[in-house]
Amino acid sequence: MAEDIFEDMTRGWDDSRCGGGIWWDKNQTALVAIANELFLSVVAHLATRVHHKANHYHSWATKGWYWFKKTGMINERNNVNDGIDLKTCQNNRGIVWSYNQGVILGALVELSRASAIPDYSFISQAHTIAFVAINTLADEKGILHDPCEPDCGADGPQFKGIFMRNLQILHKVAPRVEYQIFIEENARSIWQNAKNEKDQFGVNWVGPFAGPALASTQSSALDALVAAAAIRR
Repeated sequence: MAEDIFEDMTRGWDDSRCGGGIWWDKNQTALVAIANELFLSVVAHLATRVHHKANHYHSWATKGWYWFKKTGMINERNNVNDGIDLKTCQNNRGIVWSYNQGVILGALVELSRASAIPDYSFISQAHTIAFVAINTLADEKGILHDPCEPDCGADGPQFKGIFMRNLQILHKVAPRVEYQIFIEENARSIWQNAKNEKDQFGVNWVGPFAGPALASTQSSALDALVAAAAIRR
């Protein structure tokens, strides 16, 4: 199934517009970071699991990564912006969302594993993105925020959890005390300050709890709590 999904994704790869990348949708309306980060993550995971096709998937993974890097979506500060301006094929200077900083971390970890000889340049790049993301998106207490707070719509409340999950993946293979402190502080604030009497979580992890409590706010907070639990194992 994963292989079939990936093959469908490759049909969205377009060398004729901006030199590559997969489109956001079948109507080819946008080239955005998240679609291409997920593409990279899927194929890098396949490269480490489908051994008889490892070279095929690794080739796609490196192609996807070097295209992504070349576009400038990782800006001069090492934040990942939201996508590409189709008129210029350059960074669109869109919002720096936490999930765009997160998915790429897990993808780079897996790409490092997929290399025949471990390539620590991918881990180094992941560390750079992670540290800058924390400095950019965390407040003075070290608690993570997205620019949409307090009203992040239906999917926005999920974004921070995605970052925390992938930061823990990076920490597992290349530990940094700063990551441990950050993850634990966010988990502590969520549990102590951002939940109601029903153990429902809000979008703002500083607290106090403010509704609505959604599946996305709940799963996002759980991602952070699970990340903290994983660090303590």
